Amino acid sequence: MKYLKQIVPVLFFIVLLTIPVFGAKRIQGVKDENRSSELCHQAIIKANAGAYDQAVTLFDSSIKASGKNATAFYNRGKVLLILGKYDRAIGDFDRAVKLDPEMASLYIARGMAFRLVGDFSRAVKDFTKAVTVDPTNTKALIHRAALYFDMGEHESALKDLDRILALNPKMFNALGNRAYILEQMGRYDEAVKDLGAIVAMDSNNIMAIKHLGYIARQKGEFDKSLRWYRMALKLESSHKGQARIQEEIADLEKKAGPAR
Repeated sequence: MKYLKQIVPVLFFIVLLTIPVFGAKRIQGVKDENRSSELCHQAIIKANAGAYDQAVTLFDSSIKASGKNATAFYNRGKVLLILGKYDRAIGDFDRAVKLDPEMASLYIARGMAFRLVGDFSRAVKDFTKAVTVDPTNTKALIHRAALYFDMGEHESALKDLDRILALNPKMFNALGNRAYILEQMGRYDEAVKDLGAIVAMDSNNIMAIKHLGYIARQKGEFDKSLRWYRMALKLESSHKGQARIQEEIADLEKKAGPAR
């Protein structure tokens, strides 16, 4: 019992001495995180202004201040992607995913990097993970659809585009991409439906109008094709584009016969 009376005060003294040390570490940690966030914000401003090298330097400092800043790793990775440093970008996305595994945009960015280095299987996995984290993420779905198309998996691409358009029926790039895939598959009537929806929303959408002209030509509907191409000619602003459309019109006029 005498021994216990001696040891307890000693332990209590040790605890009292260590409390300020833990507190100091916590305060320093908060300061480091705040500094890291501040530098990260400055880096993002530089990146948005196109000053990519300066942005990378600031991201480096942000990460040095705190290695737990997922946003800094993620944004530095995006800048490295723009600079064509794909392997380094993937390394940054890997670090960011470990720190914040529930950020869908991380998987999208890493998927884009994998696609650029030709690793399609890992790119698909990342886009799929992004959709798992956020089932309504149309950006992940449209990237995966484009990748499926490049891989020749047209039906899988169409399923993703169908899913996007179920979420947002007026998403132009999804409608356009679906129409293009359907056109490539020879499913012209379905493609025309999507292109018509685009023109109904934007009567000056020259790409949709030209594709309607192309499909009508493929179907042998030369008069209809002429109408679409003449409409496109009025909208085309570049001389090169106008010249190409005029060639199409001249060829179609021969096929269609005398003007009515």
